[in-house]
Parts: sequence; C-alpha cells; structure tokens
Amino acid sequence: MGAVAATAVVGTVAACGAPDSGIAPSLAPHPSSVEASTARIDAAACEATPPSGRIVRSGYGLSYSTGTMTIAVKPDGGAPTCVEFAKSGRADPAVPPDTLLFTFAGDRGEGAQLEFLAVDLAGGTLPWPAGAVARPPGAPITTTVGVSLDGVYFASPSCTLALTTVTDQRAAGRFSCPSAVAQTEDPLNPDDDIAHDDPATAATPPKTAALSGLFVVGR
Repeated sequence: MGAVAATAVVGTVAACGAPDSGIAPSLAPHPSSVEASTARIDAAACEATPPSGRIVRSGYGLSYSTGTMTIAVKPDGGAPTCVEFAKSGRADPAVPPDTLLFTFAGDRGEGAQLEFLAVDLAGGTLPWPAGAVARPPGAPITTTVGVSLDGVYFASPSCTLALTTVTDQRAAGRFSCPSAVAQTEDPLNPDDDIAHDDPATAATPPKTAALSGLFVVGR
C-alpha cells in the first residue's frame, strides 16, 4: 500500500478489487455461491455502543479469532436491514505493508469486511507534516467497509471509523458510510454469477446504500 494515508487505501485496493470501486478483496475463505439467508436482527443492535477501553497504537502483534460485525444496510429509498456476521479469516489482521483487515462471514456467501491503515491507528499521517502532532486515541479515521447482502456487494473506501478499544485482547469500534456503491464484483462471494459485459447492466447507475454499525473482536 502506498505511503500517503489519504490515498493508500484507494490506491492499493484498486489494484485488486472491482475496477471502478477501489475496494480490496477479502482474505476470508471463499464461501459457497448458494443463495444467502443471513438472519435479520433488531435494529437496536446496529445502534449499540461498542465496548471501550485502552487503545494500543501499534498494529502489530494483534490476533483476534472471535467476534462479530453488526451492520445496518439502508439502500437508497429503502428501509434499513440490520444483520450480524461472525469473525472469519485470519486471526492476525495485519496485511503487509501497513493495513489492518477484519473479515466476517454470514450464511452462504454473505459477509462483511473492514480495513484501515496501521498508521491511522498510530495517530499519524504520511508523509508527516512539519509541526504535526498525533491524533488523539479514538479520533475518527478513514476506513473501507464492504458488505455482501441479498446478492449485492456494497462498499465504500471513505467511511468513518471511531475505534473505542484496541489491545492484544480485544478491539472494537463504530463505523459509518453515508454512501456505499454496489460493485460489479463480490470479493466475499467470487463465484457469484454477474453479467460483467452486459451493456444494459453497464448503462444502469449502480445502487447505493448507507452503512453503519459496529465491530467487536477478541482472542
């Protein structure tokens, strides 16, 4: 990933994700392409406050094998849907050279992922401006969030994340994405059959949705 924090997320993910989205593919195991059936939960769960605590400002030596991501998906002009996915993929969130990636899986190909720069956890920016000071722990940072639900993968590289705790035992935070765009490829379900070359599909403006919620992971 590039050194400049403002462009690193988009620059890296554009090389691996959907051509026009700048969204990175997940490192989670490839799920089945069978129709999804992730359970809906009460909307209040997506508005809950994540646990708070100490924030360790190093992205190395972390390992989380359990946890959940609770996310509300509100399509443009539609009602929000609140769902919860379980921690999946690698326990170590570090993706060299400087990204932290958390992946979560639901039923039959659905799931979500969240990633941000390790330098943002440290409170810095690259390149480091003269006279700059580190952001306070818990200050909002930019994150990429993607969610696959009901056969549509929404993603945005410009979401806001407020971390509430990061230690070697637990990490948590709340995120918000005012406008996530439906992608032509679903990295959480790469076997999904999408007509990439259909002119009618290409001419239709992509669907959008607002995403919000929280994640809590632990050892």
